[in-house]
Amino acid sequence: MNTKYIYKISSYLFLCMLVLVAFACKDDDNSEDTGALALVSSNIAEGATLEDNSGYIELTFNKKVRQAPNTSITFNGNGIRIIILNNVVRHKYSTSDNTDCTFKIPAGALLDYSGNPYEGLTLNFKVMEEEVTPKLFDAIVEPNGNGDYTSIQAAIDAAPSNRTEPYLIFVAKGTYEEFVNVPKIKPFIHLIGQDKENTIITRMLTSASNATGDGGEEAWQYSWRNEANQSERFQEAVTMIYATDFYAENISFENKWGIEKLIGPMAEAMYTANDRIAFNNCKFRSFQDTWQTKVQSSADNGVNARHYATDCWIEGAVDYFYGNGNVLIENTTLYNVRYGSVITAANHTEETKWGYVFNNCTVDGINKVDPEKYGTESLDYIIGKGTAQTLGRPWQNSPITVFLNTKLKFDIDPAGWRDMGAVPALYAEYNTTDKKGKAVDMSNRKTQYTVKEGTNEVTYDYTGKTELSYSEYIRYTYENIINGADGWNPKKFMEKLQAPENVILSNTTLSWDARYKAICYLIFKEDGTFVGQTTGTSFEISDTNTGYVVKAANKYGTLSE
Repeated sequence: MNTKYIYKISSYLFLCMLVLVAFACKDDDNSEDTGALALVSSNIAEGATLEDNSGYIELTFNKKVRQAPNTSITFNGNGIRIIILNNVVRHKYSTSDNTDCTFKIPAGALLDYSGNPYEGLTLNFKVMEEEVTPKLFDAIVEPNGNGDYTSIQAAIDAAPSNRTEPYLIFVAKGTYEEFVNVPKIKPFIHLIGQDKENTIITRMLTSASNATGDGGEEAWQYSWRNEANQSERFQEAVTMIYATDFYAENISFENKWGIEKLIGPMAEAMYTANDRIAFNNCKFRSFQDTWQTKVQSSADNGVNARHYATDCWIEGAVDYFYGNGNVLIENTTLYNVRYGSVITAANHTEETKWGYVFNNCTVDGINKVDPEKYGTESLDYIIGKGTAQTLGRPWQNSPITVFLNTKLKFDIDPAGWRDMGAVPALYAEYNTTDKKGKAVDMSNRKTQYTVKEGTNEVTYDYTGKTELSYSEYIRYTYENIINGADGWNPKKFMEKLQAPENVILSNTTLSWDARYKAICYLIFKEDGTFVGQTTGTSFEISDTNTGYVVKAANKYGTLSE
């Protein structure tokens, strides 16, 4: 063989080894690997009683972890195979109802990558038989009168006050042009939409202070501040949630002013103001100030009140997610409707523990000006006076906003953030990547903020981190941010049952196989038209010239596919 080629191959192999070594040394965990291997969080508390007889045990550690050779980890005394993903240990269990369970990791069975052993863990919990009582949805909203109400607000008004368990309201597909308000005395409202693309709550509404600002006289015409709009006085957003324990899925919350005009002033689609509020597979759409989270010290859990949203779509251009509280947004698209958009404007107090946390989200949207769509006379406004896209700006007090595992579909301003009215307590990222999955350069992230004080502008140094270390990043778990001392777990609302099988139409009787843990079944025509609901496994229909779809509901109202 030609020695020249042997030399080239050897050189390439040597270069590859250097790259691998450099990559391994880059991980900040290895440089911090002198401390003990410790548990950061567990999704199941010691001594917990669970309703489901199958699920996951998930343990998060402070470092990457591996199982030591020739060791055994057990569940109910039997050796098991665990799944390890970096610093997360997971085991999927399935057992009978009314069972005492023990998950055991002996001392030394887990090691970090420097060989430091974990001290071990014995986790005891009980699986109780879940009592699922058949029941219909408490209210059906259907725009054509094929339900209990044609208005969502009417269904909420009819709900009992001060409940301690979910009140299930099904909202059939349709456009509901109304304001929705869930008062503090109506906790545990579960608003279950049929389809987020076609189940829409929308109204034209602004927060204009007068007729001379953004939007002019037309914006003032639709302002809740305008005394002419007495019925909308103090209806700051199209949908306002003041109660605890609110849950919604498969619904679009819109403000028509923001969507149709694509200009200011403030035009909120959603306003949430209490603890334990969750959304799944929903859309939030406007232009300026789409969704405000406004928790108060007087609200349950105070400034640390919790919101959770997953698999959603949040759309806007100016501060379109803003306010305070501890909010975890996961697996969600943040869609900028113009070039120069700014996503967040936080206003946290010093007592806030977590602030805004975006995990596994995608930033997408318009990244260039379209003169044909907007007109050349408005270009300066549309492009945000020359500024590029940014993740946020500090509104007031001590803002906290963290973006974890973010995918950017386009380049943002290298500074990442911009000035507003405060210096952030923490504006940081971890593992931000571009559309090709490559790490984004963090070297030019903003480290000084200019604040207007009276008539002067004062520049302050930002003392927080711009990029989290791995050991800091792994603290941002669902369990730490959302579960809290009361064990609130909105993910359990979202667990879909399997769709009913063997759906058969015989003459005018539609029947299907029962689904375990289903409280009831909703029946739809194949075009999505709502037909009815039942706790049984058959239903009499009047139209035999179409197909039908049957969906099973779990006890929180979530529907099967």
